[in-house]
Parts: sequence; structure tokens; C-alpha cells
Amino acid sequence: MSQTVMRRAAAAISAAAVVALGLGVGGGVASAAQQSATVTSTNIVATKTLLGDGSVFPGEVVTYRTEFSVNSIIDRYLNKITDVHPAGFEYVPGSAKVSAASTSAVTPSVDVANNRVSVSNSLSAWMLSKNVNRTVSLELSYKVPDNAPAGTFDSGLTFDVNTFGSTQVFNPIGVTIDVQGPASTTTQLTAPAAATVGVAVDLSASVSPSVAGGTVQFKDGDVNIGAPANVVNGTATLSHAFATAGPRSITAVYSGVPGFAGSTSAPSTVAVSMPDVATSTVLSLANDAQTGVQVSLVAAVTPAPAGGTVQFKDGDTPIGGPVGVVDGKATLWFTFNTAGDHQITGVYSGAPGFKASTSAATALKVTGANTGGTGSLGFGS
Repeated sequence: MSQTVMRRAAAAISAAAVVALGLGVGGGVASAAQQSATVTSTNIVATKTLLGDGSVFPGEVVTYRTEFSVNSIIDRYLNKITDVHPAGFEYVPGSAKVSAASTSAVTPSVDVANNRVSVSNSLSAWMLSKNVNRTVSLELSYKVPDNAPAGTFDSGLTFDVNTFGSTQVFNPIGVTIDVQGPASTTTQLTAPAAATVGVAVDLSASVSPSVAGGTVQFKDGDVNIGAPANVVNGTATLSHAFATAGPRSITAVYSGVPGFAGSTSAPSTVAVSMPDVATSTVLSLANDAQTGVQVSLVAAVTPAPAGGTVQFKDGDTPIGGPVGVVDGKATLWFTFNTAGDHQITGVYSGAPGFKASTSAATALKVTGANTGGTGSLGFGS
């Protein structure tokens, strides 16, 4: 039994530096992967190849192909082929296919605990023949774990031959893959400082560097706000209406994608308040008044607010200054200096939690002061 190595990468990895099925070398960026190796057992030649790029990121999919042939006129029959993959790599269901006399999908046996995926043909076996040009190949794919550490990872191969007394084992085989550490990202949250219960506001997150794909989950403390929002051109936006009042600590959590790590924004506080209550302002005043004589102008605001002022007006002209509302009422004592008809209104300013309102106009007739008559004083007889 012998093994020869064909290199398809720029640098070799010594067998001592890489342990099959899991241990990687290096930290951030691994050394160049060795993507193909050829082994022989008697007259059987097996070549295992890592297809595509030998440098991948967590979350990506890799594919291996192993090709079998014979180098003499003695035919061989394969009963079972087992691919040994790096620890934690996840077999992609439906990816296994065997090419022999024809190509067909197969249902493999997946041994997660021992990092093995096997295909068998115990009834008729797969024929290897130089005479009739019969070869066999096995191709299958794996997903690199999302949490895979950076490093170089080896793989292996075993197979059973009809007339051989034992399994042929090449583990490790020297076909390695470089898993790159993901690039870091930053997520910045944009949220309003204040919001009103039941009124939608936009929550936005910017991910840098701008990445293609991934999602952002907005959170209120530890509670998810809606579903994850897709990142498009580095930005994810969610429209959300808060259901209850109170301060909210909002964060944005970026999921990450192959090649880019996830990240979480700094928290942003949104003060959520109840919507302002509508108010009604009603005037109460005498039907008439005299110039030079004080008259009371009273405005009642309902529901009774906590604070705010009422500005009384004669048409568009303010009457005095704003009057504070106490227990739902504002009262102004005022002296009119001119006679005539006056249209009086009361304008409530509003207060936290209460909307502004304006009363209906009320007519007030102001007459001149009564100065008395000039008749003669009569004397009795």
C-alpha cells in the first residue's frame, strides 16, 4: 500500500501539522490547502479531490470527489466507500452521487459521531476494470459549521474491496481545506428618542463594511421586535409600533454571513408615551358687562389636565396673559374699556398627555358705565 500526493495549492502542510477530522493550524488565516491526494492499494488507484476553492468561510459548502480506477488487467469490485470529513462538517442531504457504469444519486449512511459518510453496493458491487474502462467516483458535499474555527483541516478515505480481507484505510489522506476566520463587522442603530403607543416608527441599522446578505434582529431588551429584517446595501429597516408606554432599550443584532461575523449595536433608549388625550374647552361668562367694571372670564377644560394655560381672546386679540389651569379651570378678571359686542374665546395650550383645544366663541355685550340722571330735586308741599 502506498500513497503519492499531487499538489494543487501553493504550499504543503506536513502530516504532523494537521490532524485529520478536526484540528486546524494557525489563527486568523490558515496556510494554503492541499486539494488533492492519490493513494494506491495493490492495483487500485484512488484520488480524492477538494473541488473549487480550498479556502472557505464558516457557513459555506464544500464538495469532495474521490475517483477509483485500476492500473492493471485485474478487475476489482468495490463494496463500500466511506468519506471521512473534518469534524463538525455537516453532510448536505441529497448531495451524494456515485458515477460508475452510470451516474446515480445514492442514500448514504451518515455517522455524525465518527465524521463519516458511507455508500454501499453489497449486492452487485461497483466494478473497476482497465479492460473495459470502468471507473467509479463518489461525490458529496458538506456545510462548514457556522462556528468553525479558523485553521487547516484534513480529511480521509476508506473503502472495502470484494476479495480483500480488510478495509483499506487512508486516514488522514492529506486533502486539506482552509477555513478562514470571518471579518469583523459593526452595526449602528438609528432609533427615535421618543415614540407614542400605537404609532409606528422606523428602526434602522447600518452594517459596515456593507455586506451582501444577512439579517438584523431588532430587540427590546431580550425580546425580539418583529421578524429579522433583510440587510440590503448594508441597511436593514423595520417599522414598529410599541404597544405599551415606558422606556425601551433597543438594540440591533446582525446575523453575519459567510466571511463576515455577526455584531450587535450599542443600545438606544426610546421613551414611549401614551398618546395625548383630546380635551374640550368651554367658556363661562356673563351675558353683558360694563366698561370700567371687572368681569370674570372662566374656561373649563375637560378632562381636567395636569397643567397648561388658557389664553383668553377677544376676536384675534389676546386678553391679558395666559392663565394657569388649576383643577380643570382658568379664571381671568378683566376690565373692558370700550363698549360694544365682543367675541370671546378660550385657547387651552395643552400639556404633557393632553392635547390643546379652543372653545367656541361666546358673545359678550359691553355697555358704557351708568353715570345716573340730571333731573331736579323735588320738594314736597
